[in-house]
Amino acid sequence: MSKHVTFRLVLVSLMIVLPLLASCAAPPPAPAEPQVVEKVVTQIVEKQVEVEKPVVQTVQVEVEKEVEKVVTVEVPVEKETVTIAYNGYFEKTFGPAAPPIDAIKEEVAKKYPNIEVQLNIMPYEAGPWRDNYLAWFQAEDGTTDLIGMGLYWLPEFAKTGWLMPLNDKIDPAILAKLNPAYLDAFTADGELLALGPWWGGIGGLYYRKDILEAAGIEPPETYAELVDAAKKVMADNPEMTGWTWGALKDQVLVNRWVEYLNGFGGAYFDDAGKCAMNDAKGLAALNFMKSLFDEGITPKEALTWKEEESQVRFASGTALFHTGRQDMMFWLNDPKQSKIVDMWGFIPMPAEQAGEGAGFFEGWGFSINKFSDNPEAAAKVLEVMFDFPVQKAFNLSQGPVQAHMDVYSDPDVIKNNPNIPLIQKVADTAIPPIPSPKFADITSILSEELHSHLTGLKPAQQALDDACEQIDALGE
Repeated sequence: MSKHVTFRLVLVSLMIVLPLLASCAAPPPAPAEPQVVEKVVTQIVEKQVEVEKPVVQTVQVEVEKEVEKVVTVEVPVEKETVTIAYNGYFEKTFGPAAPPIDAIKEEVAKKYPNIEVQLNIMPYEAGPWRDNYLAWFQAEDGTTDLIGMGLYWLPEFAKTGWLMPLNDKIDPAILAKLNPAYLDAFTADGELLALGPWWGGIGGLYYRKDILEAAGIEPPETYAELVDAAKKVMADNPEMTGWTWGALKDQVLVNRWVEYLNGFGGAYFDDAGKCAMNDAKGLAALNFMKSLFDEGITPKEALTWKEEESQVRFASGTALFHTGRQDMMFWLNDPKQSKIVDMWGFIPMPAEQAGEGAGFFEGWGFSINKFSDNPEAAAKVLEVMFDFPVQKAFNLSQGPVQAHMDVYSDPDVIKNNPNIPLIQKVADTAIPPIPSPKFADITSILSEELHSHLTGLKPAQQALDDACEQIDALGE
């Protein structure tokens, strides 16, 4: 081997061994400028964070959207239906407010959007109306929850236990706003069985103020004064009717009978609980009623008039006097419905010297059907009906009287009906219905027997004797 080749092999060997030896030696000292390394690392980390941020935000937005969709889908609204039984007046209005059923639905929807209100329309006549209730109760039918309750039905339904006590079902704050006298009227044996009245009818005497003033005649306080005024005006105005009032053989006739009977000082029952309507005072009252037809002061067609029909002649301007409820005030000054705008007055019913002017009071409230399918929802709707907004709407739509005492200090109510002082005077003479659980039967008997005399089928005394005999036979 030549020297040159040997030298080359040695040199190559050294080049391989020296790096191996260097790798086995101790580590060199730290660089003099370590900050350069840190700076590079820091920059790398920052860049990684900046890349990741948009990814995190995107994931969060997608999660939030998904949560919103789940909440919307998983909140179903279950509807409950509360059915109210009342006649067609609930769909009518006689003033500037919506019909009662509309006002109820609107306020219930605001407070209880899960409750729907329906109306089960009852007959206008009291007899068929009551018959519907009897059929429901006897069948324990709970499909109608709230029932319009007349004061004259309350004793009967209280005795049979068909009405749900309200003492613990109605918010005390609402009860505190209702007139205590009305609460008492709808209470039997300590149990509050209805809230009312949402409407109350009080009979009074309407008269043509302009005609009486022109004739120099004062509004009558006695029956004799009324008859004299009617005869005088009719003599000068043959087209005029003297006195209109409904005398149909139904509840309306009994309402008027209550006024005439009390006007002559009569009574329903004696101290022993026996019928007293056939005594001398009752006989005088019935004879007077008949004389109004015989003398032409009240037209004979009134014997077939419902209360609404009896109003027509007075509102048309061809009657001097009219007996009717106070709610006529809401439309007698409406030129679209009346020809006697600002020509009328309203006073308590006249009476004989020995009697007292009396206005028949029929207050209507609402009870919960004992067999109701939805008693809790029915109680909520009943509260809404007797809270201020609906009570005010009732007043503006149907006329007074309402139960909620704040109604009568409301500016809109006073503006709409400045005649409330007249109503109060008539209300002071209010006579409640015959207080008996047998009221419906008594009404049927009286309407039949009274009408038999007014139409000339029976003498007055026989009609009253027959009525009292049947009434006493009813027992308790």
